[in-house]
Amino acid sequence: MKYLLLISIFYISIVKGQEEVSYVSTDQTIQEIPFKDRLFTGGNVGFNIFNGLMYLEVAPILGYKVNEKFSAGISGKFMRLGAINNNQTFRSFYYYGGGLFTRYQFTESILASVEYELLNVEQLNPNSSDFGNRTLSNVLLVGGGYNSRISDNIRAQLFVLYDVIDDPNSPYRFNYLFGPNALPIIYRIGFSLGF
Repeated sequence: MKYLLLISIFYISIVKGQEEVSYVSTDQTIQEIPFKDRLFTGGNVGFNIFNGLMYLEVAPILGYKVNEKFSAGISGKFMRLGAINNNQTFRSFYYYGGGLFTRYQFTESILASVEYELLNVEQLNPNSSDFGNRTLSNVLLVGGGYNSRISDNIRAQLFVLYDVIDDPNSPYRFNYLFGPNALPIIYRIGFSLGF
């Protein structure tokens, strides 16, 4: 199901991405655009059901277009992984935190991304004296993405990101593209609104 959604969004992005549009008109440079008009927002929402478990992610962002190619911003994050019904023995895990991101746009459609997140998670190492207690997990995601303009102010993005730190307590381990013990690669689909 998630692969069908991924392929559908990628196909729509390719079709819509053929339209090359400049961020600013030819008679106005980006430095002349007011601060508030250079802000953008968006984020991603993740949802998955598998083997009686449900994954939910809400991640809003607030960004600033520094120049025509480079943007930076902050993000929030809330994730839940747990059983669909409360009668099952699998308990729920909750993760939350925030982070910083930067993006560099090579073309209208291709961009690079670096994201750092500090997340409040549960210690999952059974050999740790803090097993089961809350702890912090550092996540550094580096990768690239495809950007598609849906309308003048709305864009859809598809990212493939590599978790450089690969913290054993990282909540992304459940969502690695090739399984929890494979390469720490995730994909992310999101939207941005504004400049």
